[in-house]
Amino acid sequence: MRSTTIPALTALTLAACVFGYRGEAEVTATYPLTGVDAVRIDLGPSPLIVTGDPMATGLELTGAWTSIGGNPKTARDNATTPDLVWSRDGRFAELRADIPLALRGQVDFEADEIRSPPDRDLELVTGLGDVHVVGVAGNLSVDVGAGHIEIDGGENGIAAVTGSGNLYIVSTGNIDARTGDGDATIAQDGQGGNDVIVTAHGDIEVALRADANLDLRLRGREIRVQTRTVSTVQGGTFERSVGSGNVKIWLDAGPGNVRVELVEEPG
Repeated sequence: MRSTTIPALTALTLAACVFGYRGEAEVTATYPLTGVDAVRIDLGPSPLIVTGDPMATGLELTGAWTSIGGNPKTARDNATTPDLVWSRDGRFAELRADIPLALRGQVDFEADEIRSPPDRDLELVTGLGDVHVVGVAGNLSVDVGAGHIEIDGGENGIAAVTGSGNLYIVSTGNIDARTGDGDATIAQDGQGGNDVIVTAHGDIEVALRADANLDLRLRGREIRVQTRTVSTVQGGTFERSVGSGNVKIWLDAGPGNVRVELVEEPG
């Protein structure tokens, strides 16, 4: 593992008086992925921007520890005390923020960007913050306490959940997603034919690439389906099997609306 930590210090003011001091320690690190198939990333309550990059030499991360303190030295010490811990168990690895108990609530890690080879499976965890993932072809598991989730990729499958926030997902893989409070916009990519299972407390919109073998199980205040094989507008619940019925389109919008339409690739 190669890492560089650069401490910096800035003042935090409130009105005309000094409220406290802000410490910042920048982090640039690369963690080896040779022989690693899956990585769990838990950096605390931080937004995450993750890119699948064929040129990445490992798990590449940039970010900074930020802290507050009653004086410059305390703020500086608070920012440089925590650490990012990289551990490995066989073909599984984990990157987590390690903050001493006495500093919890005073120090956070703010990730700028994470880059990984596209074929690794990733598990992303954050208590608070939006998660954006693009170009990752491996399996994706995303667990957010509160924040939006935006994914373009996940060919080997996606499991995404947020307690509060919207979902935006485009994938050729099977999708299992849930939001406790928010809308979901989902699109099949490529040839389509992948399962889409979504539970939301808000509106759900799904764009299908194929409609030949659907197992439709829909629930919402208003349900609209417009494909070559199914067309309906109604409320409550709607179930229909098309062809072999082996592609699950199971959507539960609770009090929200459900819209399913066929959007074929041009040409």
